[in-house]
Amino acid sequence: MVIKPSKSAAENKDDLARRIGFKLKELRKSMGMTMKRLVEETGLSAPLISRIENGLVMPSVPTLEMLSNVLKIDIGYFFQKNENQEYVVSRKGRRSMRVSKRGYRAELLAEGMEECFMEPVIMTLKEKDKEEEVPLATHEGQEFIYVLEGKVELTMGIKKHSLTEGDAVYLKGSTPHKGVSLSKKPAKTLNVHLIPGRRTETFQTKD
Repeated sequence: MVIKPSKSAAENKDDLARRIGFKLKELRKSMGMTMKRLVEETGLSAPLISRIENGLVMPSVPTLEMLSNVLKIDIGYFFQKNENQEYVVSRKGRRSMRVSKRGYRAELLAEGMEECFMEPVIMTLKEKDKEEEVPLATHEGQEFIYVLEGKVELTMGIKKHSLTEGDAVYLKGSTPHKGVSLSKKPAKTLNVHLIPGRRTETFQTKD
């Protein structure tokens, strides 16, 4: 028998905030409505709507009612799970960007997928001269890293490895690790986390 780990109330709230934000963003874009117009129609501030769409804040019921009235939908739409969802399509230029606690920029590639087991992102790494700002990290589970652009110095434990476009690494999350860009233009990597019991926010992003 397999017992799934239960989520805390905070994790459930975060999941709901992300679902609401994803649904709001997708609905607004499918209607061809700009952020500016939604701001004008609702009277809400652009920063607030942006934070809601990116799942960074849980909107109040009055706020959701205001959005529902403008978008001509029932408020319950925001709380519905995507039943029998088998995939999500992630389009270039329309993905959410987050900043990790370690200073990286993370571009979310599977946003909106219910009950996913992996979290893939495109990471933009800090330059070598800012390496002191990037601490070694450890986490549960495992991680896959593939260099998309530039040159990367990847530290794993006490060893450093120089990686270029097309190189890849698979590591245990318990291995202290970090990556910095050796290129003039910040390097980019495709990172995939697989952490048992976690579905999203495995890269420890912040507001």
